[in-house]
Parts: sequence; structure tokens; C-alpha cells
Amino acid sequence: MPTSFTLHCIEWRAGEPLFQDVRIAACASGLLDAAEMGADDTDEISRHALALTKGGRAIGCARLTPAGRIDRIAVMPHERRDQIESGLIEVLRDHAKQTGVEPVIIIA
Repeated sequence: MPTSFTLHCIEWRAGEPLFQDVRIAACASGLLDAAEMGADDTDEISRHALALTKGGRAIGCARLTPAGRIDRIAVMPHERRDQIESGLIEVLRDHAKQTGVEPVIIIA
């Protein structure tokens, strides 16, 4: 049975420790490249999507850069990847559309 989760579109400062937890777990299991694990200068100026369980545990994240690139998509290894990834992408596409960010390019 899939995990129930909620999706949030937030700034880096609002969820940095949660983003890092997901990135580290995804990297450790080979689902995210080591170069994408740590924070970089683009994180602070990007919009981020965060997937949380009902209990508030972070299970997925992604970012939308000011240039319209959706990248650093990471999901906890034990979760259903496709459902969470598509939700993260949808949240960031909606934000891009609302704020006029174009073009949206997805780097998985």
C-alpha cells in the first residue's frame, strides 16, 4: 500500500534540513548522484517541492531553478518513487506557470 503524503512548495530556508535528509538517503542508495547531494548556490534562489508523510517525515524533494529547470529530484529509497516524483514535478510546474518561469525543463 502506498504511503499517503502531502506536497508543499517552499523556499530553501523553510525546509533545508528536510531536503538534505532526503538527498543524503537518495544518494546513499544510488538514486541521486553524489554531486547533487549537497547544497549549492542555486538552492537558496530556487523554489523547492517537498513531500511529507502524514506524520511529517520528509520522503521526497525537488527544486525549480530561476532558469526553469526542475532538478535534484530525490525520493527516499523505501517509498514509491513514481507517484512521489510525479507529484513533486507537478507542484513545481504549477508554481512555474503561476510565476511566469519559462521554459520548464525536467532533469531526472
